[in-house]
Amino acid sequence: MDNKTRARINKIYYEKYLPAFHAFMMCYPLFVESLPTEIWSWISGYEGLYQISKFGRVKSFKGVFPIILKPFINKKGYLTVALLKNGNLKNRYIRILVAQAFIPNPENKPEVNYLDGIKFNCYFENLTWATHSENQKHAYNNGLRKSNTKLTAEEVREIRGIYFNANSEFCALTLAEKFNVSETTIRNVIKCKTYKNVK
Repeated sequence: MDNKTRARINKIYYEKYLPAFHAFMMCYPLFVESLPTEIWSWISGYEGLYQISKFGRVKSFKGVFPIILKPFINKKGYLTVALLKNGNLKNRYIRILVAQAFIPNPENKPEVNYLDGIKFNCYFENLTWATHSENQKHAYNNGLRKSNTKLTAEEVREIRGIYFNANSEFCALTLAEKFNVSETTIRNVIKCKTYKNVK
């Protein structure tokens, strides 16, 4: 790695001045060498095969030389990586891998929340374990999700139309992500428990 590239990466991760998305685009793909202050841990269940770092980078040891895996963005907008073991390929959320490796969870909370609301920012200091209720409250308080009252009649019709389309790949959870509301809100709309007057 040349000095110019190293200096640019230092600025991104050490000073943290650039948005998380730019950090992701510039630092994920190729550099196997550890970034400043980067710490690695074996991924649980994949010891000897894959490591996860505090920055959310995934390193594979399956080949002759270690490589950094390039993540993909799933249809919900989350950074995901494909891990292979014994011929079984599994897609894993990077935020969860980081949290499991570096963030204590003494209360055994089931979800991982982004403190800044940016799904590309899987740096360990931006993540926290949360209950579903805590996650929803954080989203509402920070304007990341809408309450029931903010769905328009057009949105309600669209939600029902998409859900009941036999060829649709959208489930309630995916619709919740699409319309920035909770899964419960979507289910209530689908079951006509809310917006009963919208036809």
